[in-house]
Amino acid sequence: MKNYYAILGIATYAQEADIKRAYRHLALLYHPDKNKSSEAASFFVEINEAYEVLGDPIRKVVYDKMLAGTEPQVSAQPMVNKPHRDPRYRPKSAEYIKEVRAKKKPYYEFIDAHVQYAVLFSRLAFLFSIALLADYSLQADKHSQVIKAVEKKLGSESVKVKINDDEVFTLAGQSLEEFTAGEVINLYRSPFFSVPTKIENEQTKFQAGVPITIYGNFIFAPFFLLITSLIGTFYWKGVEFRFNLGVMNFLLIILNSLFLKIHAF
Repeated sequence: MKNYYAILGIATYAQEADIKRAYRHLALLYHPDKNKSSEAASFFVEINEAYEVLGDPIRKVVYDKMLAGTEPQVSAQPMVNKPHRDPRYRPKSAEYIKEVRAKKKPYYEFIDAHVQYAVLFSRLAFLFSIALLADYSLQADKHSQVIKAVEKKLGSESVKVKINDDEVFTLAGQSLEEFTAGEVINLYRSPFFSVPTKIENEQTKFQAGVPITIYGNFIFAPFFLLITSLIGTFYWKGVEFRFNLGVMNFLLIILNSLFLKIHAF
């Protein structure tokens, strides 16, 4: 005869609250979603079985008398085998456990076979983030340009500045008075990826930053790429975790590549 008290790790005089607390603690430890060993699955079934008996006052009385070696007095009230309210904590058959594992097996096999490529994407993302950091930190190149047109739409707080190679930049609204068509300006670009950082009026030396760039409003993108690529490159625990980071870094490489050209749209 199974000792349900021993299974739950409680004394025979344990109260209802103690039984429930012990059950919840063990159910969380040995739930198949968290503990995938075969021993844990078997013990999880026993935990549920013990709680189904000890958690029911009528069944507990009968079980206690059987455990003590006395003949139980069967109550006239029929005993109903009530399933646990949460389906996750109901006893699972061996066939069900095998079926769940069989469904998950191809998923984990796929991850094991492709995790090396995911780590490679994380390393490429790390190198890309270092290049972005260097591009942002080094001194910008200066190019002389002539303003072709300056316009501000009614109700807009920004100014459109078009230069002689037909490139258009969006600046803050106060720049309208500082830049006029025909003036010579100095356009500063990052050394590696030629991202525009600021425009300077060559005569008045007034400078205005170019906000809609990867180093302006979208600076969060390379920063996030640096963090995730660092973790994906140097953190070696958890195959599934590294695989997911590799996928994330691949998507961030694409996103940052788009942001490098966003000022041109």
